[in-house]
Amino acid sequence: MNPVDKTQRLRLTWGSALGLFMTGAIGAAVGAAIPQWQAQFAVGPELAWYFNLFFVGALLGIFLSSRMRRRHPWLALALLVEGLGLLLMALTPQMDGVFAAALLLGLGVAVVNFHCNALPLEIYPKGQLAVLYRVNTAFGVGAVLAPLLLLGLGWRVGYGVLALVALVAAGLLWKAPAARARPQAEAAPTPSGLLPFVLLAAVSYVGVELVVSSFSGLYLRHLGYDPHWVGVLLSLYWVSLTLGRWLLADFVAANPLARLVGLHLAALLVVGCYFVPPLAWTFPLVGFWVAPTFPTLYAFTEKHIGYGGLAFLFYAAAVGSNLIPAGFALLPKDTLATGMLLVVAWMAGMTYLLWRKSEAEGPALRP
Repeated sequence: MNPVDKTQRLRLTWGSALGLFMTGAIGAAVGAAIPQWQAQFAVGPELAWYFNLFFVGALLGIFLSSRMRRRHPWLALALLVEGLGLLLMALTPQMDGVFAAALLLGLGVAVVNFHCNALPLEIYPKGQLAVLYRVNTAFGVGAVLAPLLLLGLGWRVGYGVLALVALVAAGLLWKAPAARARPQAEAAPTPSGLLPFVLLAAVSYVGVELVVSSFSGLYLRHLGYDPHWVGVLLSLYWVSLTLGRWLLADFVAANPLARLVGLHLAALLVVGCYFVPPLAWTFPLVGFWVAPTFPTLYAFTEKHIGYGGLAFLFYAAAVGSNLIPAGFALLPKDTLATGMLLVVAWMAGMTYLLWRKSEAEGPALRP
């Protein structure tokens, strides 16, 4: 990959951030849209088709991304596909249009997420990991703002605004450089035993992110918390995750896996507060402590395993985002706290084993 000048680096950094903003926005906006779809289209259990088709599109996008060495024009086109899906969502006269849009959104989000995480690691000569953490902050900003946008303007106008943001991101990422060559990763065998721990940590992390944000409200209402206060706490969870990626960037970048293990233990202590009803409201702090997890796993895989491993990483994230929340939907309300404690413990355990295994095989990830 040819070196990029300062102006191009700045443009690509903002483009990556805006691409990740779109990933967070598209994922979180649906929560605000569903009640409005139910009111307008009288839709019921068939809503599951939105998530199923989004998942299919994401799997296709991951498959294509892992084989995509040329980013131009494909990365910008992926954002245009997101914009097309959002525009279809805004204009559709019936629910079938929403389902078709879900397929396009899943495809676009997967490609954008894959390469917008990679670019900061490739275009900065030093301090790449700290840059990646801060660029990932945009994901949380999107997750916080998109539901407010759809609630304040209505789902059609809200999705229309997001389509314009996708268009701006496509312009910023036009002529994005090709993925850098990795001769050392091609020539050397994949480090034995590392990839399974990366994947298990990724599955559990995405599960933690979603079950804490989705089922904490249900559990707190079970404990008797006021629904309005619960809504505020759920919003604070995403704010906390956003702040964690920004404020913990330099701290984690200095020794990523070792410090990530410490953060996961802190998250485990917070989850223990679910069992003490007066302290259960502290759960948004889980978002702060786990915030650097995915960027760290991405950077570790990109450095030590290569692009083939990244494909598996995203497949694992897709599995975690579907199977773990689906399992939690079957749990009785009074067992949700135990379930969340076990998933966070699983994440901490897998991160610890990955750290120890990587230290045994060679130097751990360094910035």
